[in-house]
Amino acid sequence: MLTFRSIPKSIFVFYVAVALVSTASAAQNDWAEGTSDRADGASRDYYNRAALLKWSNYMGDWRDAQNTAQGDTAYAVAELVDDDRVRFIEWSVTQLIGEWVQGKHQNQGIFLRAIKGVGSYRFRSREYGDPSKRPALIISRTNGTTAHAPVADTYLEPSTYRSLGGSDTLKVTMNSNNVLLRFDLSDIERGTEVVRAKLRLHTYAQYGDGKLIVGAFRCAQGHDTPASAPILGLAAKYPGDEGIENDPDVAFFSDFESANWADGWTSASGNLQLVAADRDRLFEPVKGKALRARIAKGSNHAMSLIYKFKKEIGREPEEIYFRYYLRLGDDWNQSIQGGKLPGISGTYGVAGWGGRRSDGTNGWSARGAFHRSVGQGNPLAGTHPIGTYCYHADQPGIYGEVWLWQKGYRGYLKKNAWYCIEQYVKMNTPGKKDGIIRAWVDGGLAFEKTNIRFRKVNHLKIEQIWMNVYHGGRLPSPYDQHLFVDNVVIAKRYVGPMKAAVKQPENLPASD
Repeated sequence: MLTFRSIPKSIFVFYVAVALVSTASAAQNDWAEGTSDRADGASRDYYNRAALLKWSNYMGDWRDAQNTAQGDTAYAVAELVDDDRVRFIEWSVTQLIGEWVQGKHQNQGIFLRAIKGVGSYRFRSREYGDPSKRPALIISRTNGTTAHAPVADTYLEPSTYRSLGGSDTLKVTMNSNNVLLRFDLSDIERGTEVVRAKLRLHTYAQYGDGKLIVGAFRCAQGHDTPASAPILGLAAKYPGDEGIENDPDVAFFSDFESANWADGWTSASGNLQLVAADRDRLFEPVKGKALRARIAKGSNHAMSLIYKFKKEIGREPEEIYFRYYLRLGDDWNQSIQGGKLPGISGTYGVAGWGGRRSDGTNGWSARGAFHRSVGQGNPLAGTHPIGTYCYHADQPGIYGEVWLWQKGYRGYLKKNAWYCIEQYVKMNTPGKKDGIIRAWVDGGLAFEKTNIRFRKVNHLKIEQIWMNVYHGGRLPSPYDQHLFVDNVVIAKRYVGPMKAAVKQPENLPASD
């Protein structure tokens, strides 16, 4: 079955977190050290602020030696004494390192936090000028002992949202500061016997005139989901989408193969072109042609295709599925802000976009969204987050809320690859917060929210599919950028990704 990454043309508190990963292939759920000039790394709220990935718990997530989330049974402890001596502090982390090497747990880091006591301690970071005072992880095996320098470190400060990875100091304080470190241990083969492992930090200043007991735990941040096969829908009956427009549950289909493709839409505008080839953007088609949208340098608007249900089929639904294929061009790079992508709406020309606040009686929208691209030095570097931009009756401000699609990191897209994007909206019962948005990427659930209040009145329904591509906000694009869309399906049932001409069983998610 196709994976849809490259579709053949023929088918168309006090903590220290230590993550043991190769510098060549950082895991997507690693915390980010951050850069000195941007608030893009680990902080009090986020383990990766550039990608808007939050801790589940304020100031960090951990599991203890009994595998209990936020538990208190430490793998190891160390006693820190404020005696004004410059010295090394060590934690014996043999058990934890051994569990990782044996594959018992996913290696996400060591998490040191204060168990009891008072005080604040300063340690040297990997940025400190004297390498002998920098943090180290010393591991003894049957064939020798090796010392590993950190490849990233930072500390978290509750008084700021910024990441502090560029500092030459690591600050730890009872019920306050946190420290994160990451080491590259790619030279240790899985299953190797770990005889001894010590984490060593050099303290140069202490405050508080007391003792601080610090326990070692296992860092446990992330948005991973178990691996699974793509969920197939009605598209599984139509390899390559051939004939899908004749399915009784399909309201609309466009594969942009015809020169008069716009005739099927209620309205179509933008900087659009049908293309079968585009070498400058490293384009490869799903099959035949695709629709290319350009955000021109100095502009915001690229595409607005609208399908109004009442005009086209005579009624407005209470729930709908909307699937399309998306490919970000080689020149896609959101360096200054995010923007809008295709989605579903009921603005009625009154509210639900452009700062026209939804109040439950005047309009709503659930367009797609793109966030700023993730820069180099980040575990998710080179990805481009997408999500939902929603105007709803309970929004906190005049503008809509952005909810990134973070389940399994499926909403973090790469350039020059086709993705199957599907969105589902079900209107809430007036008076209740039971509205639903779901999103799938390549047949995997990427987002789900089931307590949305789009409306307070019955007459607001799903007015239209709004295939909108817009840079901003207000800032124009600093350069030309392109994306491609293809194989749009609007349906009463889950559509799912296309498949090859191999018989596959249907596996449809329940329609609420």
